[in-house]
Amino acid sequence: MIEIICNEENSDKSKQVTRGAAIRRPKNIKQIGEVSSDKKIYIEDYAFTYINSIAYNNPSDSQAGVLLGENQTDGDEKCVFIKGIIKAKLGTEVEEKGVYFNESVWNGIYSDVEKYFPDLAVVGWFAAIPEVTPERMMKLKKIHLDNFAGTMKTFYLIDTVEKEENFYLYENGELKKQKGYVCFYERNYEMQEYMLERRERKSSEDGPDKVMKSIRNIIREKEELHEQKKNARFMYGVSTFMVIVILVIGINLMNNYQKMKKFDKSISSLMVQMSGNDTATQEEVVPVNKLEGGVYPTEAETTSQTAVTSVVSTENVTVTAAQPVEEQTVAATANEVKTYTVKAGDTIMGICKKYYGDTSKCNEVITYNNIKDENFLYIGQQIKLP
Repeated sequence: MIEIICNEENSDKSKQVTRGAAIRRPKNIKQIGEVSSDKKIYIEDYAFTYINSIAYNNPSDSQAGVLLGENQTDGDEKCVFIKGIIKAKLGTEVEEKGVYFNESVWNGIYSDVEKYFPDLAVVGWFAAIPEVTPERMMKLKKIHLDNFAGTMKTFYLIDTVEKEENFYLYENGELKKQKGYVCFYERNYEMQEYMLERRERKSSEDGPDKVMKSIRNIIREKEELHEQKKNARFMYGVSTFMVIVILVIGINLMNNYQKMKKFDKSISSLMVQMSGNDTATQEEVVPVNKLEGGVYPTEAETTSQTAVTSVVSTENVTVTAAQPVEEQTVAATANEVKTYTVKAGDTIMGICKKYYGDTSKCNEVITYNNIKDENFLYIGQQIKLP
C-alpha cells in the first residue's frame, strides 16, 4: 500500500484547508449539471482542457495523474478548487495491471509539483481508462482509499470508449458520482507553463505532437477571447454613454420644440388680433372701384344711368342706347373683385366654399392670386375673390 505522504513537508501541504473565512469564489464561471449545496467542485478551464487532451489523445491507453488546488470551508459548505494537473509517469506495467501509484510515481509527481505548482496542494486525482468495468471500478476505489483518503478528495474519471466524464467524492464507503460541477476561467500562468513544457519535452522525445500543438492554439484562443470580452465590455460602456447623450439631446430638443410651439401660438394670436383690427377698419371704408368708360359697379348708379339714358333717348334709339349700358353693367359686375383677409385655420377650399357655396373656383382663385402652394396661407394675407 502506497501512502500519499512522501515527506513531512508534502504531508502538510496536502492538508491545506482554508477555514473560518468567506469562500473566495471566482467571478467568471460556467456551471455544468446540478451542483450540491454543501459540497462543490470547481475546476479551472486550462486544467480541464489538459485532462481531456491527455485522455482523448491516446484513448486506448490507461492514464492517470493528480489534481492540484485548495480546499475552502465556510460552515457546512465545503469547496474544492482545482487549478493544476500533473500527469503521472507510469511505467510499462500500466499495460498489464492498469493505472497505479507507487513510490516512484509519487516522487515524480511531487518533483513536478515543486517545480510548477509550489503554492498548490494535492486535492484529488484523475484516471482515463478505455471502458470502465465493475472490476476496474473496484480497483479505482482501492487506489482512491490507499492514496487519496479524505471527504473532499476528488476523483475525475474518463471513460474514453463511452466518452463519459464524471467527478466522484468518497461518501458513506463508496465513490459517489456528483451530478454537477463548476468550470471557472482565470489567468492560469502556472498551468500554461506546465502544458508548454510538456509539449516541448514530448516533441524532443516523440516528434511533433498534434494534440499539444492544439493546446498552444487553445491557449492563444483563450487569450484572444479574453481580449474580445474586454473590448466587448468597453464597447458596451461606450454604447451606454452614447445612448445617454442621445437621450439628453432628445430631451433638450423636445423642450426647445415646446418653447417654439408656444412662441408660434403667441405670434398667431397676435396676428389674429391685428387682422381683426384691419378688417374692422376696412368695413368702415366703402370701396369704390371706377371702371373704364365711366361706369360704376354699384346697382344704384347703374339704375340711374339707365334712367337718364331712357329720358334722353326719345326716338327709336332707345334699344340701341340701352344695350351698351347693359353690357357695361355686366362687365362691371364681372370685373367686381372682393378681398378676404386670411384668419387662423383658413384654407383656399374653405374660403371658396364660404363665398361661392362650393369649391369649383379653387383653381381660379389660386391662379388669380398667383398662389404657389395652396396649403400655405399666413394670417393677415389678402385673398382676392374674382
